[in-house]
Amino acid sequence: MRVVAGRYEVLGELGRGGMGVVWRARDRVIGRLVALKEIRGDDQRILREAQTAGRLNDPAIVAVHDVVTEPGATYIVMELVEAPTMADLMAARALPHEQVAAIGLQVLGALETAHAAGIVHRDVKPSNIMVLPDGRAKLADFGIARALDDPGTTTKGGIMGSPGYMAPELFTGAGPSPASDLWALGATLFHAVEGRSPFQRDTTAATLHAILYDPPAHPSCGGPVAAAISGLLTRPVESRLSAHEVRALLSGQADDVTRVVPEQPTQYIDPVVPPTPQLPSWYEPEEPPRGRRKRTGLIVAGAGVLVVAAAATVVIALRPDATSGTAAPSSPASTTATSAAAPVTASSPAAASTSPSPTPTSTPATSTEAARPRTTTAVPDTGQPAPVDPPPGAEQPRRTALPLVRHNRAGSPGHFSATANVAAPAGFVREAVLGALVADAEEGTRELYACQVTGKSDWFSSVDPGCEGQQVIGFLGHIFRGPPAGVDSHPVYRCNAGADHFDSVSSTCEGKKVEFRIGYLIG
Repeated sequence: MRVVAGRYEVLGELGRGGMGVVWRARDRVIGRLVALKEIRGDDQRILREAQTAGRLNDPAIVAVHDVVTEPGATYIVMELVEAPTMADLMAARALPHEQVAAIGLQVLGALETAHAAGIVHRDVKPSNIMVLPDGRAKLADFGIARALDDPGTTTKGGIMGSPGYMAPELFTGAGPSPASDLWALGATLFHAVEGRSPFQRDTTAATLHAILYDPPAHPSCGGPVAAAISGLLTRPVESRLSAHEVRALLSGQADDVTRVVPEQPTQYIDPVVPPTPQLPSWYEPEEPPRGRRKRTGLIVAGAGVLVVAAAATVVIALRPDATSGTAAPSSPASTTATSAAAPVTASSPAAASTSPSPTPTSTPATSTEAARPRTTTAVPDTGQPAPVDPPPGAEQPRRTALPLVRHNRAGSPGHFSATANVAAPAGFVREAVLGALVADAEEGTRELYACQVTGKSDWFSSVDPGCEGQQVIGFLGHIFRGPPAGVDSHPVYRCNAGADHFDSVSSTCEGKKVEFRIGYLIG
């Protein structure tokens, strides 16, 4: 019988990888069965990593008992776990979301323990996660998985791991990090709930291309597991969910959130947003000249990119005085709102109303406005906090919050931001609470609308009552132009993923194109 280091009796082979063999062995001193991993050659780096991994103590980590060397080989003596892997379970049956969340939490705990000790796993994937009959999960091969992986593992250029689960930054010069382990966890959870790897393709080259350039994979299951997966499979490292945020989602402590607020208070700082070519004139209004005012909008490309704002005029109706009940005088420059898609002719009411008038003009009600009065207030859009500070001794305004909830279409592109005023269309599933609008108009706010590109499955939010010439779905609530005083707030952006527009609190639009900042949400 072969004996390693005079102590470990080799009983038989358990498995074989591209760089070594795993043996079943018995520890003669203690009498327990162990897994003996033989790594060919004398690799001091692997020896040091294995020694470091041996200090880790977590229920979900396969323990390292010993590291021994003999001429021509290094042996890692590890806990023997005889259980199917997550990959084996997925091949036999679909895993329920509750089980996926439970396994994910255990693997997350193992990664947190390792990362705290300065160890990066490098190869988190279903075949490296063993699931015992009682539901316990074990993550194997900390720090040494790359030495015993299957022959398909890529090692060229110092990059090691299984391509279908590797983070994009690893292919652009960055080294392994806790964030790259979390990406791999997200890809593993996606595989568990969807039955397929999110980026695995027929060839390694196609797989790497998918990781670097294909649209992010969004699971169709919805709920906290889907939110965690989407937050982990975010290409910009700085926008990727942290372990703390993933734990809150998988444990059900933060349902339907994209970013989890840390326990410490966060001061929101207005980020620098990349310049957008020719923002619509209704977003950054200038002081209108007396008489007719021309509008400039975005032009729709034939491929379904957002949106048209044809030549039109806009109303600025002053809010009735809340104390006297009388309307404030109209500005001589007030004009009547028309649909951005409607032509303006000399005989049309819109054209007639463009001349100065000493009396207030009314706004024609559309299907989305018939049930409520118009209360838009003319406040310069400076991007700075609006002058809403109450006088000394005055009470803060009482607000009714309208949570702005982002939804996605199961199994296909498309996002929709909804509130209690406007429900998401059929086929959408709840994805994330971005923050809150306010129900009533106040100084420093403007109206936000739910819109759809006419004739296309592309929805977006807009502060233009005419939805920039597209289809108006409904009034969502009032959004702040700048950070309101006396309340926590954060910016929200409109993002462009081609024929799919969505709202996001990420200043990088989760790796997609930033169109502009819509405004500020409270909460």
